[in-house]
Amino acid sequence: MKKLFTVLLLAVFMLAQFSMASAATVAGDASITAIPDFSRAVGVDVDWAATGMAAGTKNILIWSREYPAAAYAMSECQLVATINGTSDASGTFTYDFTATALAIANGDQIEFTITVDTDDCAGAPTTPATDSVMGTSYVDTGYVNGIKGNPPSTAAAAGALDTVSCNTFEYWALGADDFGLPAGTPYSGFDQWNLSTTGTFAPPAPIGATSDLLSWKFTFPPTATGPWTVYFTVSDKAGNVTPPAVPFRNAVPVIPAELAACDDFTDTAGHENEVYVRYLADLGLISGFADGSFGPDNTLTRAEAATLFEISNGYDETLLPTSAPAGCDFTDVSASDWFAGWVWQACDDGFMNGVGGGLFDPNNLLTRGQIVTIMGNVANASPLLYGGFINTVNIMTAYWGFGFPFPIREAAWTDVPVGAYYATPVIEAYGLGIADGTSDTTFSPDQPVTRGEFAKMLYRALSRQ
Repeated sequence: MKKLFTVLLLAVFMLAQFSMASAATVAGDASITAIPDFSRAVGVDVDWAATGMAAGTKNILIWSREYPAAAYAMSECQLVATINGTSDASGTFTYDFTATALAIANGDQIEFTITVDTDDCAGAPTTPATDSVMGTSYVDTGYVNGIKGNPPSTAAAAGALDTVSCNTFEYWALGADDFGLPAGTPYSGFDQWNLSTTGTFAPPAPIGATSDLLSWKFTFPPTATGPWTVYFTVSDKAGNVTPPAVPFRNAVPVIPAELAACDDFTDTAGHENEVYVRYLADLGLISGFADGSFGPDNTLTRAEAATLFEISNGYDETLLPTSAPAGCDFTDVSASDWFAGWVWQACDDGFMNGVGGGLFDPNNLLTRGQIVTIMGNVANASPLLYGGFINTVNIMTAYWGFGFPFPIREAAWTDVPVGAYYATPVIEAYGLGIADGTSDTTFSPDQPVTRGEFAKMLYRALSRQ
């Protein structure tokens, strides 16, 4: 799969200040007062200041080198300013990497030093004094890396040309500055998504310096007409900007179905998972109760989960087995149970297993750790089993199921033990943006999953590329 972004290598800031002595015996002190936290290979702005300059022409010179591999060289000496007469001065010098002899690459550390001389570089000493004022920075030429999720769809159209099922949906993406970098590699941090659309919206605030999850929810206004385009150009704090992402819709005209409200329930208005519940209901992947409610905060049973996954897999009651397939004959599931065919199909597909002792435990509550484990089973099942919405180029099957290098984002969970059966699925589901934690440090794997939480996870898992 083509990734949405390319990998980023970048920078943390380091600045060391030492006592200054000029390279030539002339009066005056010069210092580097600031260097950006990070820089691209195009160049870097170096702030400088000079004080106590004696009468006469004095030159402020700046030198650079790849640190610590290379020595200072005359070819890296550049004139910062020429000062006539007794003067204090300061300014910013843009050191142009493209015009230097340095071979700059991602992750390189560049050291700068500044001197006061009577001559310019042509007549200056061949190297600066060892105690000249120095500062260092790292270099970045790469981009943020990540994935994006278009609303779930089984349309034959490419994602860039697809339309939505109803007027309210989530277009989301996950990007990280440090994705794929070895431990200890410097990087600058995620900056912003730079969202663009012909509609109106309020972009969400970033959630962190190293990774960011974009959850872009908006509603087509009733007056929407003509072509719409939705995309972003994510940037990092070094100023690297990706080319525009492949749009969710590329000048696709609004159709009447996109102006119709999504399926509604009596108890979802204002709920944090309302968009996911209503959109999946509009697709026919989930349903509510006879009284018109959905119960977004209600818990989910194992039998219900088997049903919902197989509906997403393209099954209906007419396609289900009427007797238990080999290896799926559970003593607590009989043919007269409403869920029997769904449980047998989920077992036969390898999505869900029993709990031991010949039991499936259909009425027991499903936990958050169990639900992401089932998703991992779905993602890694044989592609020949796929149908319906699972048989699309989506986050779960196109990334999780094909060995995508996890994770794009990471968390230090205090409640996910090493070696727990759900440990890897938790890391993978969170790392792909499918599941969120219950706090910055907890995933709550043993907590029953709610119907609303499941709707969000399923929406994200089935999101198209």
